[in-house]
Amino acid sequence: MPAAATAPAANLTLTTFDKKVHDRSEFSCGFEPIDNFLKSSLTDQIKAGMGTAWIATAEGDPSVLGFYTLGAMAVRSEFGPAKWQRARVPDVPVIYIRAEAERKDMQGKGLGTALVIDAMKRCDAISEQMGAAAIVLDVLEDDAFERRWAFYADLGFEPLGDPANKHRVFISMADVRSTLGAKA
Repeated sequence: MPAAATAPAANLTLTTFDKKVHDRSEFSCGFEPIDNFLKSSLTDQIKAGMGTAWIATAEGDPSVLGFYTLGAMAVRSEFGPAKWQRARVPDVPVIYIRAEAERKDMQGKGLGTALVIDAMKRCDAISEQMGAAAIVLDVLEDDAFERRWAFYADLGFEPLGDPANKHRVFISMADVRSTLGAKA
């Protein structure tokens, strides 16, 4: 997949995070832990090999409009669909979306959907190169939790069934391919 992909509006692009290029200083999605993650922790996590980040910007403007991160993860096979238990492995490899957010003024304009669809496409390509049974993310709890939960459910995510994290959801790679086919 190319390093840059066109986002929903003609003048938006998604590129891999570059600390020297992307201006995070004014980013606010309305959820302080995510704002702090983008501004304070992202660079260190990338340097440590814990993930990659994709940043949405307007053409010619380095201000971050939205972003998502991807990393590797394993979940217990006892959670998720029955076929994971039938595989007789203790852990199932998945791709983890650690964060996905849009700046407040971009919310409700389709950027969030475009970011998740782009992440799904990247995860699909990754899963063709190495084992990954699903995409997993945690729906963060705040005043917008119900809206956020419905957003991910509409994209095909469902509860993983992890009693230690009731807000962890997943979508199987087979369902990702179906979703991408329907959205194409």
